[in-house]
Amino acid sequence: MAPPPSPQTGGGDAQGWRFGFQPRKATPDSFVTRSWFDARAPRTIKLNYTAHSRLAGLRFGGAVLIALLVTGSFLFWPWFPFLLAAVLTPQRTRKALREASTRWLDGFDQAD
Repeated sequence: MAPPPSPQTGGGDAQGWRFGFQPRKATPDSFVTRSWFDARAPRTIKLNYTAHSRLAGLRFGGAVLIALLVTGSFLFWPWFPFLLAAVLTPQRTRKALREASTRWLDGFDQAD
């Protein structure tokens, strides 16, 4: 019995395991959104000075949120995972969070 084919590495014209699908590439001056947080994904967002400062604020807010989640999980251990699951499980909640992040991303410059 012959071994299964392995994907080709290197250049060449072979498409490999991706079958020609080329995802958008992010650069240091841009990033590509994903469908789990952006309803209009994939789209490339240009990062200028204003965008970098807005994302720095988001990064700080994310760090505070993670700290609160860790603290909550230590203080309210038996109930915290169930509370978190009850809040995030409903489809309506996830849809509202995704639409809010999409509206927030609409404020950034869009790359072509």
